Amino acid sequence: MSDARRGQSRLRSDASGNIGAQRRSLRMNGANSSKEYGYVFRDRHPERTDVYRLFDEASAAARSSLTCRRNVAYGAHPREVFDLFPAGEGAPLVIFVHGGYWQSLDKDRYSFVASALVRHGFSVALPNYPLAPETQIDAIVAGIGACLPAILRALEKPPAFWIATGHSAGGHLAATLAMRSLMAGAPLAGCVPISGIFDVEPLAETSLNAALGLDRERAAGLSPIRWPVPHCRLAAIVGTDETQEFREQSQRFASYWSGPGRHAELVPMHGKNHYTILCDLLEERSEIAGGIVRMAEAFRRETGRGRH
Repeated sequence: MSDARRGQSRLRSDASGNIGAQRRSLRMNGANSSKEYGYVFRDRHPERTDVYRLFDEASAAARSSLTCRRNVAYGAHPREVFDLFPAGEGAPLVIFVHGGYWQSLDKDRYSFVASALVRHGFSVALPNYPLAPETQIDAIVAGIGACLPAILRALEKPPAFWIATGHSAGGHLAATLAMRSLMAGAPLAGCVPISGIFDVEPLAETSLNAALGLDRERAAGLSPIRWPVPHCRLAAIVGTDETQEFREQSQRFASYWSGPGRHAELVPMHGKNHYTILCDLLEERSEIAGGIVRMAEAFRRETGRGRH
């Protein structure tokens, strides 16, 4: 058994042992208790420490083994930089946006995503972005939109097409990137948000809002579930062991995206929670990577673009 697989087995055991603890009553400070339980849960998942350790180790290995251009600027803010892992001239591009409720984390923890995708022939870019409370979500959304043109310029040759993906708040930003980058200079094949947030309004009633500073009107305007849907594929991935609120976010978004001429699917990942779901990308036969490959193959069949 590989070290990654042994680590993941232990994480599953630890997570199962905390189910009872997740049901404890919450001490609230003016937040909606139901929404607080659904969206604020890091203290109920002590296994996240081991998850992050696995990610950091795998990401360091990825940066040392793969060709990588580090910290390429796409804006003026020190955090408006991206890492680029090229897979060859004209290779399709995947952009992965990290999560952290727009307040924390860093692209460097997620370099391992490139390992899972470069071997399938994708170039991979991982942008950072300014964080709340220093920067409001409106500005984060606007800023992340600037990363795509910069990434395209950094490639030796335009990609055959591109796919947006990301985790949690990064799933939200990936959706906004896909939905607002229709004239990007390369065709958009699809969007693959993982445990994403598409209706931001509920967060205004949680303790997270101390840093986000949202009112209901601004939160509604920042919610991709209210934006026009592009004509591309969607695969909304979510763990079956996530909170009801996160499962419903993906269910509702997949339903919203569906329509004439559009393909949207909900992809439940069994036994995965909000922290362990990305462990799948450490597996040799990753379900997430496989889904991105199938999305790319469907786009090639439908358009003839990017055929080898």
